[in-house]
Amino acid sequence: MNLFSLAKAFPTEDAAVEYWIATRWPDGVRCVGCDHDTVYRINTVGKTGKAGLVFECGKCRLHFSPTAGTLFHDSHLPLQKWFAAIALMCEAKKGVSANQLRRHLGVTYKTAWFLAHRIRKAMSDDSPDPLGSEGQVIEVDESFIGGSTKLAGSKEAKRRKVKVLGIAERGGRVHLKKIKDLKIESIAPVMEATISPNASVIHTDGSSRYVNLIPKSKHIRGNHLEELKTGTVSNQTVEGAFSLFKRGVVGSYHKLGVEHMDAYLGEFCWRYNRRRYQAEMFDAALSNMRREPMPYSKLKGGDNPF
Repeated sequence: MNLFSLAKAFPTEDAAVEYWIATRWPDGVRCVGCDHDTVYRINTVGKTGKAGLVFECGKCRLHFSPTAGTLFHDSHLPLQKWFAAIALMCEAKKGVSANQLRRHLGVTYKTAWFLAHRIRKAMSDDSPDPLGSEGQVIEVDESFIGGSTKLAGSKEAKRRKVKVLGIAERGGRVHLKKIKDLKIESIAPVMEATISPNASVIHTDGSSRYVNLIPKSKHIRGNHLEELKTGTVSNQTVEGAFSLFKRGVVGSYHKLGVEHMDAYLGEFCWRYNRRRYQAEMFDAALSNMRREPMPYSKLKGGDNPF
């Protein structure tokens, strides 16, 4: 959903609230405390004179807001601005920085940063289906992201970069995951959790680290030197995903907190894997906002940008 369609669909805050209520409770509002289905609407006016809506449970008498217990929890930002942020993050294939959201929404940087991370939580797959489950060809590769521009090209500069393992279905879905190092004990658990036994073939580069991780009958080791001569690329899908994410880091984010790298990778993969369903992406992300709250204290653990 683009911003023009968003403005037409939700011209008022009440329209946005009603849409969220229908998304959160498609079968009717239920109490967030006891799950009872007898719930009453109460229109309220806050201390600042701002009108609002709360629900009262007919059984336990609990009062709760439409956003209570979700990723919207404890936010004073209008849902119209939340919806705009979700639409922007769904539409931007290389991501949107907190600074850009700050400018678009007219909020502080801290608010934009916190808001983006909560939406990022919604734009993640908690338990995705294994890649290659329908017999697809799989590509596996690793990449290095970020790092200081000082001593560029040196071993020290490479050591400071974040190591990321990429696994992709050829022409299909992709999974990117931060790893501690390139040792087998770091790579093996990610591959075991991500690749289905039904995968037909698994392409890797010429590294020997994959020899004992992949059945010989399914393993095809590439040779980058030969590929350069012939103009073929064995890991084109996963390398293309790496390239797109890196362009987002350089062009949109500029700096990322290392401890939040998996959150950014998860957002990228979620959006990339739904690239053929752009029209449904907004509603999918909004539906996922029903997940449990993410307090600021849980996120802010000492930003360490690379």
